[in-house]
Amino acid sequence: MKQFEIEFHMINDEVLTQVVEAESRYAALETIYQSFRHATDGFVQFEDEWIIFLDHVVYVKAFEIVE
Repeated sequence: MKQFEIEFHMINDEVLTQVVEAESRYAALETIYQSFRHATDGFVQFEDEWIIFLDHVVYVKAFEIVE
């Protein structure tokens, strides 16, 4: 498994980050997409307890973490 940093670019120009483990960049983005897809109330909560209101996300990027 590789680690990927996911960037959430918000409408107020803030950038939030989340690290996920996945086999590929595509799989990392798919994990985030599935979280958004199952958000029935417009909010997504991640493992480390921060919550994103979906209407405030402009776009999402994924970068592989290379050590």
